[in-house]
Amino acid sequence: MDSEITVVIPSYNPGKLLIDALKSVYAQTYSNWKLILVDDASDDNSLKMAEELLNDPRVTVIRNNINLGQSKAQNKALDIVDTEYFVQLDSDDWFLPYTLETLLKEFKQQPSDIAVVSGNIKTIIETTEYMLKHHNQAAEHIRKGRNFKDRYDFLLSNMSVWPRCYKTSAVREVGGWPTDDPYKGRNMEDRMILLKLIEKYRFHWIDEVLYVHRRHDYNNTNKLAEYNYIIEWYTKKILKQWGDEYIPVFQINAYGWKDIVRLKPKTR
Repeated sequence: MDSEITVVIPSYNPGKLLIDALKSVYAQTYSNWKLILVDDASDDNSLKMAEELLNDPRVTVIRNNINLGQSKAQNKALDIVDTEYFVQLDSDDWFLPYTLETLLKEFKQQPSDIAVVSGNIKTIIETTEYMLKHHNQAAEHIRKGRNFKDRYDFLLSNMSVWPRCYKTSAVREVGGWPTDDPYKGRNMEDRMILLKLIEKYRFHWIDEVLYVHRRHDYNNTNKLAEYNYIIEWYTKKILKQWGDEYIPVFQINAYGWKDIVRLKPKTR
C-alpha cells in the first residue's frame, strides 16, 4: 500500500528535543507514513543525536548549507512531497500516537474544497521563568480549535490551527509559504499560509487533541516585537488581496500580542 501522508519537520537547533518529535512519528498507529526533515543549517549536533531515528527508508533528510528560515525550509520539503496529504511537526513538539490515523481518516471524508484538517493542541509550559515561579512544575493546558464560517471569521479569530494537515495540491496551487515579507518568511509562517489557503478553500476541525506543543525559552514565537510587526504588515497585505474593502483595527492583548479586533469598512 502506498503512503498517503508525509510528515514535514522543519528543524533548526532543536537539540535532543528532535528525538521526541521523531519518536512520536515512529509511535503512530498508522505506520505507512513518509517523513521529510529539513535541517536549516543547525549547529547543535541535533542530526547526530537523532541519527538512528533518521536511518529509515521512509525518511528523507534535506540539509541546508545556510539558514533560510522556516518558510523557505518548508517550501523545500513541499517540492518533494509525493503524497496526497502532509502534516507539519515542529522539531520540538510531538504527535499523539493516533494523530496521523485520525487526520488521514477524517481528510478522506471531506469534500474537495477542504485544504486543511486540524484538531486541538495541548501546550506544555516549561520556560525557565515559569519553572522558577512554580517550583519546577511545568503547566499543561488544552486549547481547542474551531471551524470558521469564512475567511474574515478566520482572520478575526487571531488563531492558527494545530496540527496543520494540508492537502498537498492546495498548498502548491497557492504557491507554498510566502517569503516576500520583511522577514522573508521567518515569522508567523503558519498564519500566512493559512490566510493564503482560506481565500480559496475551507478548513475542517476535529474536536480531539492531536498535537503537543512545548513552550520553552527558545521558541520562535518568543520574538514578540517581530511577530507583532508582521501580524500588522501581513494583515494589511492580505486584506488588499481580498478586495481592499476593510481597514484592520488592532489592539495589544493581555499577553502582549497584537490582535485584530475589528475590520472597518473603507469609504469609497
